[in-house]
Amino acid sequence: MKPFTSIAALGMITGAHAQTTVFTEEFETGGVQSMSSQWVWNGNAPTYMAGCIGNWGVRKETPAGNDINDLSHVERWLFHPLAYDPLLRYKLNVDIAVQDPDMGGPETFDEPFAYANLGWLNLAPGATNGMYYGDIYSSNGPCGSFDQGSYYAYEGSPGAGWQFGVILASISPPGTPSPMWVEFDHVVVKTAPGAAQFVGTMLLGGAYNSTTHAMNDVLRQQGLIPLTEPYTALGWPQAGGGGGETTTTAVLNATYPGGHVVDWVRLELRKWDDPTILQASRQALVVQNGTVISAQGSQSVLFGVLPGVYWVVVRHRNHLGAALFSHIQVVYPGGGIWTYNFTGTSGSSYYGTNALKVADGKGMLWEGDTNGDHTLKYTGVNNDRDPILSAIGGVVPTNTVNYVYSRNDVNIDGTVKYTGVNNDRDPILSNIGGVVPNNTRAEQLP
Repeated sequence: MKPFTSIAALGMITGAHAQTTVFTEEFETGGVQSMSSQWVWNGNAPTYMAGCIGNWGVRKETPAGNDINDLSHVERWLFHPLAYDPLLRYKLNVDIAVQDPDMGGPETFDEPFAYANLGWLNLAPGATNGMYYGDIYSSNGPCGSFDQGSYYAYEGSPGAGWQFGVILASISPPGTPSPMWVEFDHVVVKTAPGAAQFVGTMLLGGAYNSTTHAMNDVLRQQGLIPLTEPYTALGWPQAGGGGGETTTTAVLNATYPGGHVVDWVRLELRKWDDPTILQASRQALVVQNGTVISAQGSQSVLFGVLPGVYWVVVRHRNHLGAALFSHIQVVYPGGGIWTYNFTGTSGSSYYGTNALKVADGKGMLWEGDTNGDHTLKYTGVNNDRDPILSAIGGVVPTNTVNYVYSRNDVNIDGTVKYTGVNNDRDPILSNIGGVVPNNTRAEQLP
């Protein structure tokens, strides 16, 4: 038996993060001996004994004279399979005691050991009982509680025949006398999210109000924000389980510490050494002060990929996207205080040149990309002004289209307007410089 070297010990959970108990075994039900039918073992069947905690536990014999130097051949174990999710981290708690003829005396080399593991065991017919495991607990004392402490992330199955679950095992060094037993009780397995997490901020220049110093929430007030994210329908690629995120009216209309929901936004993780490769996407919501929340209203947005080093990108359906200055660590919930801030004014914090528009000492995405070509353009072929005129009919420039959720609604007020106060055309001209109409502004993404 040798350690599973590709395991990642990702650290302690801190704060109130989602921790779920996925398995318990007390070896009793209402004071009556019982045991899950999914337990399997080698050697003799376990027997019931007075539990460390509660009424009953189980006792498993340890083999006399087993070769402790050949740890790939453990002869006495109990195993309970568990559903495996690569985007979760796992933690084990179990009470263990070792019954040994010289227990209570000085520790000697012939003491038996107990192992409590979460990991992989090969149960294929004829397979050797090799294990890949995460954390090991070695005990040669009286009953005590083993708490794995940290939540660990485990990689996928080593191959055919391997199953993930709880491994309770014992081993004896050469010359160990018999009989001896290892006793187990009160088995608990908990999980916590292990997926890459985004906690951060972004502002939309089109919705920003310089009087309130926050974004307007007119789309929400008018009931125009769709319950299903709009980016898949626009043809934006998805990865890592992203796409099709849905929310509820209650989430959209709730009051958050940062205000009300403004609109759907998009988060991306791109490959650290090739940012043209999208590895995960998530559609989320942004509230008035710029805080990004999940479609369910949580400030923690989880991707469908493991933590790691990625390019972090934020985007919006009619704004230019932005990326942090370089690839950066993206952690799991509780993996440290990592906030991805896209509202700063330091150009060195973001990739490219003038990646963000700055107003009132805040950075925000440039608005006006109505045709989705990653460039702001006021005149010429494929400009962003003509789609606005076309949306209102293409003939009478004073027409408007009201109560609409549209990429042509540059200022995100629920109205598509070509001329007059609060029209959607002027921000485009302003964002390319406001003087030379054939200027352009390109999106700054790696």
